[in-house]
Amino acid sequence: MTKATVLAGLQKCAKKLGRTPTMREMRRMMKISEHNIRFHYKNLRSALREAGLDARAQGFKVNLVRLLEDWAQVARKLGHPPTCVEYRKAGEFADSTLILRCGAWSRVGARFRALAKEQKMESEWTDVLAMIARWEGATTVAGRRRMQAQSQATAEVTQPNVLAARRIKADRPIYGPPSSLRGMRYDPVNEQGVVYVFGRVADKLGFEVERIQTAFPDCEAMREVAPGQVAAGEG
Repeated sequence: MTKATVLAGLQKCAKKLGRTPTMREMRRMMKISEHNIRFHYKNLRSALREAGLDARAQGFKVNLVRLLEDWAQVARKLGHPPTCVEYRKAGEFADSTLILRCGAWSRVGARFRALAKEQKMESEWTDVLAMIARWEGATTVAGRRRMQAQSQATAEVTQPNVLAARRIKADRPIYGPPSSLRGMRYDPVNEQGVVYVFGRVADKLGFEVERIQTAFPDCEAMREVAPGQVAAGEG
């Protein structure tokens, strides 16, 4: 969008409304985004001035109650305090106006809480005040990441450990994981099982079993390691 298109859009929007438009009105009526404005101007105020409009009538002198209530309405709609980008898309005013009036984006919630108490509006905004308390210190990008990490850590701690809750009972047989060996459904879980498996595959491995016993070694087997040479193996 060219600079001339931005200026013409601002002027046309103001003419339709009979006053300086808000950022939200410019987006809705003229499809002019804050990005379009900042591409050509330092800020919205500079663009309004060049368009011959009263910048002070658009947010910079807006009633603080109205400004913060708009922020609270967006928070209520989203279910959490909005980020700058979220407010820019859904709010009536420019996010820069809130920053200017509150000092920083991370302070908007606290400023609204103070205003609600001062204006005796706490009962009207109970849900939003609860959000502000829950998201205390987590309205910046870094803060949100910390909050997310803490939530994940808490979930991992509080999630019941199903495996730990299970107990091996002495009177019940224990089976290994499913086996790929033909003739054996589960992998062995004791020495006898291992001996059995070895007996099943000894021929394929080139072994001839010499002896099997209950004492160590459980199994003795021989195989040819070189022409005319045989070596013993124990297990």
